[in-house]
Amino acid sequence: MDFKSKILVKRGYLVESFTNSDSKYFALKLLKDFGVEVDKPNSVSADHLNTISEFFGKSIPKSFYSNPQDLKYFTPDELLFEQIVSYLNVWANGTFTDDEDVYKRIELFHKFIPDYCDGEEVVTRKYKIVSLTESEFILSDICKDLCLYTRPWSEEEQREFEYLYGHNYFNKDFEMKCKDNIIFAFKKFERVIFAQRLDKKDVVKLSIDMVGEAKHISFNDEQKKLLGIAITNAYDCPLTKRQAKYYNTISHKVLNKYGYANNSKSPYKLATKYMHEGKVMDAAKLFASSGSLLERNLVWLLSRASVSEVSQILDLVKTDNPIVLTQLVQGIINDTYENRTFKFTKNKKVKMHKETDRERHVRKSILSIGTKNTLKEVLKEKINQYYMNLPKLGKIYLSEEFKNIASPLNTSATGSGLDVLPIGSRLPITEDYIRTFCYWNDVFDIDASALMIRANGTHQELSWRTYSGKPFGNSALSSGDDRGRDGAEYQDFKISELIENGFRYVIYTLNGYGGTLNCGEIYCGYQNKKDLDTQAWSPKNIAMKIAVKGDSRQYSGFAIDLLNKEIVILNQIQDANNRVVDSSPYALAKQYLDKNYLTNSNMYDILKLRGELVDNPEEADVVFDRLYTSQTNQQVIRPYHIEKLVSLLK
Repeated sequence: MDFKSKILVKRGYLVESFTNSDSKYFALKLLKDFGVEVDKPNSVSADHLNTISEFFGKSIPKSFYSNPQDLKYFTPDELLFEQIVSYLNVWANGTFTDDEDVYKRIELFHKFIPDYCDGEEVVTRKYKIVSLTESEFILSDICKDLCLYTRPWSEEEQREFEYLYGHNYFNKDFEMKCKDNIIFAFKKFERVIFAQRLDKKDVVKLSIDMVGEAKHISFNDEQKKLLGIAITNAYDCPLTKRQAKYYNTISHKVLNKYGYANNSKSPYKLATKYMHEGKVMDAAKLFASSGSLLERNLVWLLSRASVSEVSQILDLVKTDNPIVLTQLVQGIINDTYENRTFKFTKNKKVKMHKETDRERHVRKSILSIGTKNTLKEVLKEKINQYYMNLPKLGKIYLSEEFKNIASPLNTSATGSGLDVLPIGSRLPITEDYIRTFCYWNDVFDIDASALMIRANGTHQELSWRTYSGKPFGNSALSSGDDRGRDGAEYQDFKISELIENGFRYVIYTLNGYGGTLNCGEIYCGYQNKKDLDTQAWSPKNIAMKIAVKGDSRQYSGFAIDLLNKEIVILNQIQDANNRVVDSSPYALAKQYLDKNYLTNSNMYDILKLRGELVDNPEEADVVFDRLYTSQTNQQVIRPYHIEKLVSLLK
């Protein structure tokens, strides 16, 4: 599948191609094998069938045991013995050999295993067949929406933009809101159009990205050329003393002249003076006139403000970037100031820092409950007012599902794929069973694990270290530890039995035992099941599939909320080098496990402010729904159209 087709197919589009009398046969096969229903059955071709087959995954590597349910027929001692013998065989013949037979199960105990049938479950998906001309407009819109991101693109989004720009879908009038994305585009294409969107601080960041933050810096010819274009076109901005010094050094190294940047206009310098003098409002007004500095320093200001000053400071907060404000509100109201764990994204990985005793002791910026409540009310109203003032979308139809679709606040550390929703979103579990899957090609030994969490927070793991002991009986089973270059691992869960045994959540995670997760192709996801005595893999039954990619060994995919029977999307590459699962995925997931997360950040509450709500989708100009088929002049936005949702958030 070419990259253009990949961009379109994951968003529910197929491009018209040569058809013949077999079109109806291909359409029926798409529905039977993949649950794909097209709007033009008479226009389906063999190319469409091949595209969907490749995207959904038809030929999947075999797992160690063919099915998690196989383990019901083995004792723990038998499973452990086969596992040990397998490991000895791998060690004897080479841990990273290309001979796939080395990694296969050595059958020591011959058991009667049933011939598993194909499951009856089908996940229906609506696909639209568009003309070549229509596809050009769609791709241009995707490029425009990507440009509106206020946070860094993920690796997949970078690849998409690179393709779209390289094939002339970028328009010079497209607004680009994130400096990290502008820097990426400038480094990739070396065009003045991107350099003109950079300021002097961005030049410093560009240099650090190239050679690091060294005391004595030097550049090669290619780096000098790129920095020269940036320095020549970058616009002026306030700099700190350190940034000014760095910028002048870069300018001298690259152009053999000093840039004459200084920090005389640095708002931090004067604001710090004001704060020492107790002039909190003066500092707030200075920050408010200096871009986003007020929002970045809001807690510092509010923690030292009088009761009357709190409202005055909040009145100064702008709503130019409501996504940042939403993140700010969530971070502050969820901060209990006790045993704090900070989560942030760096280099497309989620990093966590637990507050030390020393940091807790010297902490001064603490907000009272009253101040936090005032902040929540005022900023929430500002955010709502911002969306109400945006140009209306006309008549809109909103499906109830969007109440469980989280605002896409930060997805730079995530993977994309089939029906991948924003972090924190929830999907219903349709039956009493869940089968998770992970499969990979051209990368050695990916380990899928599940942390089984009780109500009190204690947990057990289902992983390569524990599966042979069957610690959860038949309520949670694994297909075994596949160590090959091409492999698969599955886990089965019986929800009602796990609840009876005292478990509240399951957190699904991957670890790269043989290397980092940026090698080869790695996919994970889950299938809803009416019955687990079915074939391990069924492409027509995939509820969600994520392509995992990142320079890390650890990834959190999703959680199973057992009591509410819902999947909670996590989809985050962690900044960790753990070869085996630990407790960090639980710490990462905590804020999303509480359903209250969605009460403060869901797409339904935002989108209902953008137009006139109607009860009948056929009457709407814009329809927000998973399965609705559009009529003439209607726009349909699915829950997984993340770049479109981001563009509506501005």
